[in-house]
Amino acid sequence: MKSDTDETVLIVPAHSITPAYVLYPHRFYVLFAFSFLSFNQCLIWLTFSPIARSTQIYYGISESTVDLLLNWGPIIFIPCLPLTYILLNKHHGIRRCVILLAIVDFLAAVIRIIPQVITDPSSPHFSSIALPFLHAGQILNAACGPLVMVPVSQLSCLWFAPHERTRATTIAVFANNFGLTVGFVISPYIVSSSDRVPYLLYVHLAFAFVACVLALLYFPAQPPSPPSAAAELLIVNPTGEQNGNAWKTFGKDIWKCLTNPSFVLITTAGGLIVGTLDAWTSLYDIILEPEHYSEKQAGWFGFGSSIAGIVGGLALSFLADTRRFQHSLKILIVITMVACLLSVSWFELSVHTFFYDKPILPSTAVTIGLSTALIGLFYGASQPLVYEAIAEIMFPLPESLSASILVQFNNIVTLVLLFIAPGRDKLMNLLALIITFTCIIMVVLARFSYRRRDEDERKRLEKEQDQILNQNNLNASRNGILSEPAYGTFS
Repeated sequence: MKSDTDETVLIVPAHSITPAYVLYPHRFYVLFAFSFLSFNQCLIWLTFSPIARSTQIYYGISESTVDLLLNWGPIIFIPCLPLTYILLNKHHGIRRCVILLAIVDFLAAVIRIIPQVITDPSSPHFSSIALPFLHAGQILNAACGPLVMVPVSQLSCLWFAPHERTRATTIAVFANNFGLTVGFVISPYIVSSSDRVPYLLYVHLAFAFVACVLALLYFPAQPPSPPSAAAELLIVNPTGEQNGNAWKTFGKDIWKCLTNPSFVLITTAGGLIVGTLDAWTSLYDIILEPEHYSEKQAGWFGFGSSIAGIVGGLALSFLADTRRFQHSLKILIVITMVACLLSVSWFELSVHTFFYDKPILPSTAVTIGLSTALIGLFYGASQPLVYEAIAEIMFPLPESLSASILVQFNNIVTLVLLFIAPGRDKLMNLLALIITFTCIIMVVLARFSYRRRDEDERKRLEKEQDQILNQNNLNASRNGILSEPAYGTFS
């Protein structure tokens, strides 16, 4: 017999439950606009290095001056990075950073054109007039470096779902690298002779103008509603506005990072391998000269390595975003670094090194090209995973903080090695091997955690349960109202 106190359990169909978090299609436009700006920033930074000889002739400057125009990148990056972090973690920080990036980089491109407008290249004073404008343009562009490198993982967290974040971070990271790759290829073709240097500057100006217009016309500060619990935290509680002293907060947060052993190990490994391999691969022309490869061939090897890195990063980010591998960042990073070490070893056995004058393995253009492509493939595949790993470990601190420390260390290592590398190609060969091996050990010793993904999943399930409960309560209330005429009511 059924008692009066028996309750009816209502089951809500799964299809009637709205998603806990919503994704918006214009997230892809946001990623494209940011990536285009990042691509341009690197393209402008690299302007004069692939056409160094033509630059020296056109402007009447020395090789060391051309090198300085490039080295403004890491030099200016270091002091500008803390300012970028604080701006990024203000209210609507990503939009502020993107608008600033678009305007400043456009101004940098404009400034470099001014000497061609106000004076003639045949003038005896052209070099002294042009040089300050070139330095000013490169310095402004260098100040934009943190604006494209720091926000990558925070932008992906703010706009993309947890199962899309690694791919979004990868695209944002490699957009800058793609600028480097394209710059090495197209610049020598545009500047076929020294008098065509201005044509390249006008191409960069056109790109910077288009990117600036895209950002100014439409770049929303944040999605209408957060796509995840981590994004909700970024929107509701910006780190830079928790109290009046943003610098004090910044210092405390850095201390939290630097006292976390796993963060220190992974960041050190990521910074060392990026800084070392970037400096080492820039010496391909010198390393391969004894093997009778030309500068043009070395350039194509570098191009192939860069393209392979982008392919590797995108392929592995798709894998890392699948549910099965969302908690497997450590094993994926270790595998890619070990494969990178084997590829570096193969390359170095095919060239002159610190320990022997003759290559141990015979080499051809095919084997050198394949080994450099594999180095780029596996090295590139590990980069975005490191960004995501340290963001997971340090959650709920903002992703821009962990990225800031990582890219700052990258730039310090690169800057140091830029001073060591010239004329020391055999030493750099040895360092590439030792440091890659050391980085593998550090990642193996690190303890990975997935605080951000676990919190996202917990909050998602919690919201879905709340929706089910609210729907059941609503249905029960409706059933109660409908049965009142049959059973009577009490006043």
